[in-house]
Amino acid sequence: MRYGGHMRVNSQQGMTLAELMAAMSVAAILCALAVPTLGGAMERQRLRSHGLLLLGSANHARSEALRRNQPVYLCAANLKKNLELQGCQAPQAGASQQWREGGLSYADLGADNAAYDGGERLRLVMFDRERVSVAAPAGQLAWLPDGQMRPDGGLVFRLRSGHLCLDVTIAADGRASLGSVGDACA
Repeated sequence: MRYGGHMRVNSQQGMTLAELMAAMSVAAILCALAVPTLGGAMERQRLRSHGLLLLGSANHARSEALRRNQPVYLCAANLKKNLELQGCQAPQAGASQQWREGGLSYADLGADNAAYDGGERLRLVMFDRERVSVAAPAGQLAWLPDGQMRPDGGLVFRLRSGHLCLDVTIAADGRASLGSVGDACA
């Protein structure tokens, strides 16, 4: 450009190789520091999303029991290899029941055997059994037409992923609540 007869030279030049290498090194160090934090955040979110699936199923089962004025059940789902629903898992030995594959809510249309028959499904949620384990003291829950839950006294689902855990609590009145993700798994 010309200003008063003088030509101005653009003094801006590119980065040197040393400056570029220093900038790349700083970026690599920052990425290395962020990766473990990102992994922990993803694990927390995975656990929370499974908890929300379970919470939604429990709330849906309770609302359907109130709406239909009949019992609605939530059981540990039993799925085939191709993820096709077979029904509820058989009861397991011991005090804790593993809900490995997911949760199935259904309304027993015959209302006489409290067991899943084809065509009674209301909602099915699937869990990532490789990354999250879900345990409860019962393999099947029932919400009565008044919204109360059986077994009496409520219960707690314990979800685990790595060293993290999350509780989903269902009170005796049938209402479910989600705890917070924590490191203190007992």
